[in-house]
Amino acid sequence: MDVHIFNNLYLMSAYLKEFGFLAPFVAFGLFVLQAALPIFPYIILAAAGGLLFGWKMGFLLSWLGALAGACLAYWLCRYAGADWAQRVIKRRFNYDINRIDTGMAFWSILLARIIPVIPTPAINAAAALTGVSFWNFFFSSALGKIPTAILYTGLGISLFKYKDIRLTLILLGATIALAAAGHYYSRRRTA
Repeated sequence: MDVHIFNNLYLMSAYLKEFGFLAPFVAFGLFVLQAALPIFPYIILAAAGGLLFGWKMGFLLSWLGALAGACLAYWLCRYAGADWAQRVIKRRFNYDINRIDTGMAFWSILLARIIPVIPTPAINAAAALTGVSFWNFFFSSALGKIPTAILYTGLGISLFKYKDIRLTLILLGATIALAAAGHYYSRRRTA
């Protein structure tokens, strides 16, 4: 499989179509792979999912696949290096990560997911290696991944299929409003 085909929306769509009725399962597997080991752009895969499967199914595949991949990466990092990371943090910074503020961890992960500046693998690894509980990671990631799944799936449909600028602006505005609300509530909760 040539990874370069995944950098083009139309090639990605054609690739997925080749699988016929299995295409949603292949797409889900690619979302898991992309979230755990991002070797191709999420936006291309999500846009292709929206084009091929419609907005609802495209959103569900992109959101659930990305969440499953993040959880897989979390557990791999947790098993591979959590004990080592805890010792290093304790020795270097004299900080016991078992004292981590769970509320702050939740909101940090949520905001890092909503405002996609920090790469997904870094978020997954940091949460796993610093002792954030799985359920804290899971719920903050599940909520935080919704805006990008909506945005990228909807943008893929509106820009590439319908070229509907109004829908694109509505989706973009809703995402920005959701991010602002998340930021407001996180600041209010920590204040």
